[in-house]
Amino acid sequence: MARTANIIEDRREQIMDAALRVFAQKGFTRATNREIAREAGVTSGLIYHYFDSKDALLKAIIEQRSPLQMVRDLSPQMLAMPPEALLRLIVGQMLAIVEDERFVQLLRVYLPEAIYSPEVSSLGATSIQEATRLLEEYFTAKMESGELRQENTGLSAQLVMGSVMSLVLRRQILHDPDALRYTHEEIVDSIVRIALRGLAPR
Repeated sequence: MARTANIIEDRREQIMDAALRVFAQKGFTRATNREIAREAGVTSGLIYHYFDSKDALLKAIIEQRSPLQMVRDLSPQMLAMPPEALLRLIVGQMLAIVEDERFVQLLRVYLPEAIYSPEVSSLGATSIQEATRLLEEYFTAKMESGELRQENTGLSAQLVMGSVMSLVLRRQILHDPDALRYTHEEIVDSIVRIALRGLAPR
């Protein structure tokens, strides 16, 4: 049974990798499932076995290759961690994911398409919104327990997510040397310190 699950997951990954390559060559809108199937070395029908549509395929890529899955997988024990420890963990893992070449490739495909296609734009926005909401819920719980002072939890979560995203865009898309000169450790330390300085009880 485990072997079957592994085969299914491997095939999904194979199709998603092929789709990213085709999207990079053709653009999401012009790419066809037939081209993706050829690139993956499978039949077009097999793609529909795993994904209902091309939109569903892109949505799966965004969810699997973005920090969303990592945030979804936070265990109750992790959510019980003190704010500084968990924020360091989350921001550090987010940076590792979004600066991985596979995510950077996704960004390069997604951003040009999102500018002109509301449908494509909404796929990425939904993932960001879900990850931000989960962080907001954590902040709310920590404020209720007195570990963080009362503040606008939604905006606080947006600022943490926005800090990571803007740095990644500057580092990976714009290749801005001013953003590239910092290590992941320095970025994590600054984001967490600045976020908690505004949220810590007084």
